[in-house]
Amino acid sequence: MKTTKIQKISDEIRKIELFSAADDAVISSLANRINIITHKDRQTLFLNGDPCDTLYIIISGEIYLYFISEEGNEVIFSELQAGDTVGEIEFALNYRHSSNAVICGTTRLLEIDRKTFNELSTIPQVSSYLIRTIARKLHRTIMFAEGMALYPLETRLARLLLNLGASHGRSTSDGILIEKSISQSRMGQLINASRPRINAQLQAWKSERLIGVRQHRIVIFNKRSLQIISRHSDPAA
Repeated sequence: MKTTKIQKISDEIRKIELFSAADDAVISSLANRINIITHKDRQTLFLNGDPCDTLYIIISGEIYLYFISEEGNEVIFSELQAGDTVGEIEFALNYRHSSNAVICGTTRLLEIDRKTFNELSTIPQVSSYLIRTIARKLHRTIMFAEGMALYPLETRLARLLLNLGASHGRSTSDGILIEKSISQSRMGQLINASRPRINAQLQAWKSERLIGVRQHRIVIFNKRSLQIISRHSDPAA
């Protein structure tokens, strides 16, 4: 029974980019020392100020990182998906968590303790992967901060829709169908705006035929116009 469990964990590990260059001995050692845990939708993974003694890697599902504004609103600044690591910056620096994390949908996580992480860090391919991961997150954070500080709601919303189209879009005869369902309240959390303002802007773009709605999914009819509004020539870059 234990052998079967370890084999299943080994199979899961091999699918993760972080361990793609690891040999069988490393994989076997990891499988005996790490856990794979399933978390429920809307479950809190950690809160701002909690000790960071575990590194998480998302196997499936999503995690939102967010702050609480002075008005008490949740402001999501990062959406993490399968393959992403969670908490690696604070973990590496031995800091406490600097944000809150909530599970979105049923999510499976690989959990690594500090001793195992320290051993993994000596593997060049693992260190290189972590550096790239931190660099990507830094870029996302800079883009988020730029949007909040410099741009109006319509620019931030256009960027959000284009990013959703790049990540979850499917080309159709009349545009790009965003297959991921997302509420206006969630959009507001992602770009720090109220639901009424989100709704007003979406309705304006519907009237202008920039977007549409099909079975509760948004369709981007005029990607070029949204790109101009977003002030990005290539928002998926």
